Amino acid sequence: MSASEHGRRSEDVGAYLLGALTELEARAFERHVMACAECRDELERLRPAVEAVARSPEQFEAPPSLRRSLMKAAREDAPAASARGRLRMPRITLRWPQLAAAAAAFALAGVVIGLSVNSSSERSVQATTRLPGSAARLTVADDSATLRVSGLPVLSGNRVYEVWVQHDGAVRPAGALFAVHSSGRGAAAIPRKLHDGDRVMVTRERAGGVRSPTEAPIIVARA
Repeated sequence: MSASEHGRRSEDVGAYLLGALTELEARAFERHVMACAECRDELERLRPAVEAVARSPEQFEAPPSLRRSLMKAAREDAPAASARGRLRMPRITLRWPQLAAAAAAFALAGVVIGLSVNSSSERSVQATTRLPGSAARLTVADDSATLRVSGLPVLSGNRVYEVWVQHDGAVRPAGALFAVHSSGRGAAAIPRKLHDGDRVMVTRERAGGVRSPTEAPIIVARA
């Protein structure tokens, strides 16, 4: 891993936690974190700040239009990134206490807009796990979901945990890969709407993900 690659990805820690990266940037960051202990430690050090602030008020789901509006404004203000005239999103470098302040702003926006648009529709279900000592919980919102795990082993050999969704009998990638900290804790954001009865599953796959599961699921949750 080059120093420039590490420096560029380490700047994405705060943006990743806040969900401000594009899907491609988020996947690239997840691949980097699998091989970078320093960034994994930084990710886990800052994660509690976002989770704690998000839990402090009663939570309401902000509409997707909020994030689209914020990202649209940022794109319009972004300067040209190269002589080819392409625009790039400004890289967000957040440390403590900037991350806590940004998380508070996102949480407050969710509360304020949610109060006028929709009461909280989140629901949480306990998952079934096959690995002794592990646990997982799935939190389902209107158009996304989050799977939080604990007690999972850190994978070696360039492998990651991959999330799948089974809907109407068809199993498809959920668009979420994740690693766990040395403590065994981790989380995966599922960027799609889940329907009642959908099954969310986790398998251990090679870095970058695969098209179909190569083993029986080690975690299963029903939305």
